[in-house]
Amino acid sequence: MHRRTFLRLSPTAPLDGAPDDPVPDLAAAGITPRAHTPAPDRPYVPTEPLAIEAGLEPQTAPLNHRQALHLLRRLGVPAFPSTVQDVEGAIAPAAVPALLDQALSAPPPPRPEWADAGFPRPPGDDATPEERDAYRAERDAYLEDNDEWILEYRSEWVGTFFQRGPLEAMALFWSDHFVTESEGYFNLAVYAYRYLELLRTHALGNFRDFVYDIGLNPAMLLYLNGNESVAGAPNENYARELLELFTMGQTDLHGAENYTQGDIEEIARALTGWVVDPFELEIYFIPERHDNRSKTIFGKTGTFDYDGVIDLLFAERARPIAEFVAAKLYRRFVYDAPGGGPVYNGLDPDLVSELADVLLDADFEIRPAVEALMASAHFFDPNIMGAQIKSPIAVTVGTMGDLLPEPPDPELHELLYRLSFIMQQRLLDPPNVAGWEEHHSWIDTTTLPIRWLVSDFLLYGNQNRPPIDLIPFAEEIHDPLDPAAAFHLPVAMAEHLLPIPLDDLRFDAPDEPFAGDLVNNPIPEDIANGPQYVLDLAKIFLGSVPWYEWSLYFDQSPALVLQFARYVMHLPEYQLT
Repeated sequence: MHRRTFLRLSPTAPLDGAPDDPVPDLAAAGITPRAHTPAPDRPYVPTEPLAIEAGLEPQTAPLNHRQALHLLRRLGVPAFPSTVQDVEGAIAPAAVPALLDQALSAPPPPRPEWADAGFPRPPGDDATPEERDAYRAERDAYLEDNDEWILEYRSEWVGTFFQRGPLEAMALFWSDHFVTESEGYFNLAVYAYRYLELLRTHALGNFRDFVYDIGLNPAMLLYLNGNESVAGAPNENYARELLELFTMGQTDLHGAENYTQGDIEEIARALTGWVVDPFELEIYFIPERHDNRSKTIFGKTGTFDYDGVIDLLFAERARPIAEFVAAKLYRRFVYDAPGGGPVYNGLDPDLVSELADVLLDADFEIRPAVEALMASAHFFDPNIMGAQIKSPIAVTVGTMGDLLPEPPDPELHELLYRLSFIMQQRLLDPPNVAGWEEHHSWIDTTTLPIRWLVSDFLLYGNQNRPPIDLIPFAEEIHDPLDPAAAFHLPVAMAEHLLPIPLDDLRFDAPDEPFAGDLVNNPIPEDIANGPQYVLDLAKIFLGSVPWYEWSLYFDQSPALVLQFARYVMHLPEYQLT
């Protein structure tokens, strides 16, 4: 028997305390959800997998600095310099569980005061004009408050990334998998809260339980029209997305069809009978609305209901589900091949199958698969590191994590949310039921200049916010008393901010020699004869300041460090992770 989370259910209707008409008249209340946006049918270019020999065998060598940064950023942990130092030198099979444990043990965000504020119930047909006027005033006040609540909730979500990064990164991943759009559930903050809490609850838990609970979540029931699905007129939206986008896709790893249109139609009949009451914030099962006749799904015949569909789905299609989830995890956290198309396009089928085995062996527990993937030798292959494009959330939260010694003040959380929105990632609102395209689609000729403006704004602030003080950051990543700090600091900054090895890059250093008296203050021999990028970065960093006069504590040093950070963050490679 499935666990029922966040629900009050009964075999009879109406329920105790339920309205006489358990199907609320939302139009009478003045609220209308926006229909979900179908996933676009995009052409794709078949892509070959990366030629990586390593599989899921553990990465047993101690992590170097670049590998530590790679793990933290892909796992969603802000890369504060002190955090990087803690992970550097550890082995991945120990570091990954420790980071997950740390996120899971962090205190959850406080429950909002408005979490149980149902929508005001409209008066009946016999209401007086005064009662109707009073209702409209109450409704308008609620909607005004609701706008503040949902902005507050989105902003607070950004803030939680600094405390519980891996858990929130997984919740964000699942919000892009089990997609809803806030306007599809009237943009009500209470449903956004219940939806995100469900994502957090199951983010590293059991996928089977997750699938069960998400289908009876108010946000999902409203978004995919389950609220309207009745015997004799079943709505196919959720049945279709349950199979195509949420569990197994149209075809399995080897191209065989996973289901038919007939399966969708029969599942839609089985899912009838569930309604949401936005006034009481309850979900009701109404037997009179449920199609209890015989159905045939995946070749099996029975009087399937909601529980029966989920049981049958995992009994009959366990392998395709495991492969589909494995591929989705790989694409998000490891590598997403260009070209779009089916979830398996550009992926190594042997690796997907191996990760699917982990899911099946763990009875669909998600955490073992995440640990196996992100502690693997495959994950740390050089072809994987720096081979993804940052999401807007990774840009905003990541920049603060990169450059600050500790999480930013909560006053900045709303700003970070708004900047992410400007870069086309509005939390709780993917563009359609298939989610954000992500990775390669984040960057184009319009969005890249916007990203530069965002990084400038974060670095330099405005009339209401001063520039970031990067001196504490510089003190943490290099020795200020190093006599060659003028050369070592810019290298340390670039190595911290860029995921690509510096000797693979070219920097547009000026042709002029270093400033000052180089006869009496020659550049140290090991630096002069060392990698060219060390000299190039130092020239860019110092400008007209002689290298031998550099000190982190000169009056102009904060401006120089800030200017160099801006230079690095405008490099194309900074957009990679």
